Amino acid sequence: MAALGWIGLGDMGAPMAGRLLAAGHTLHVWARNPERLTALCAAGATAVESPRAVAARSDAVFLCVTDGKAVEAIVWGPDGIAAGAPPGALVIDHSTIDPPTTRRAAERLAAGGVGWVDAPVSGGSSGAAAGTLACFLGGSDADVARARPWMAAYTGNVTHMGPVGSGQITKSCNQAIVGTTIALWAEVLNYARKCGLDPARLVEALAGGWADSTIRQAHGRALAEGRFTRAPGNLLLKDLEIVGDLARESGSPMPVTSIVTTLYRLLVAQGHEPGGATALVQLYAADPPKKR
Repeated sequence: MAALGWIGLGDMGAPMAGRLLAAGHTLHVWARNPERLTALCAAGATAVESPRAVAARSDAVFLCVTDGKAVEAIVWGPDGIAAGAPPGALVIDHSTIDPPTTRRAAERLAAGGVGWVDAPVSGGSSGAAAGTLACFLGGSDADVARARPWMAAYTGNVTHMGPVGSGQITKSCNQAIVGTTIALWAEVLNYARKCGLDPARLVEALAGGWADSTIRQAHGRALAEGRFTRAPGNLLLKDLEIVGDLARESGSPMPVTSIVTTLYRLLVAQGHEPGGATALVQLYAADPPKKR
């Protein structure tokens, strides 16, 4: 078993790290909020004082944080991973960030003999707890081969997509599909309600048909009943903004995703984002004034 490090113990990171620990690995952990360390340390993880200390004690360090700025601070800060990682170490980044930030980090660490695999995941906190996450890898063949056995503790489908940055590009495709699908469900459920249907029954009726999807299965009833997910909607907006940036850089027209991104901007601007991405139904909550 390996000596591993984990940084980022939110709704996704905590169950993923827990499954590594349950698989028998030695785990060193650090978090800005010490309260997030309590459960893992009770299960056998060791808390250390900084990302640098995590890296110094680990064959590989796993990250699962909110955005590119957080990744850069943890890697390059005064007590960051780069200051403690020995040659031959590996960083496996499960965060969802933009490919340019990923590539810059990988290039800088490579100068010191440290490898990098971008490995964003999809499947939500339930998939993390069940060990069934889909994971998209970008990195060298050798680094990916090292990472795969460890990630088996919490993934069900792992695909090596290409060199560093390829995992993040794949995740952007995933998020474009997820974001637009949630937005369409919010729109259709409002349409159904206005036309006299029970939205909850519509969710049940479409099971097994061509309109079925994991989004319907995971979020359909919550959307229909006005119950929302825990993940802030601004995180999905962040992901969709990455899609927009890559689309412009690559010259890829994405009109549907562009319109949906505007809806998520409106969601955040109106203060609904604590309800999660499924709170898009709130944009349709108020009935327009009736014509006289």
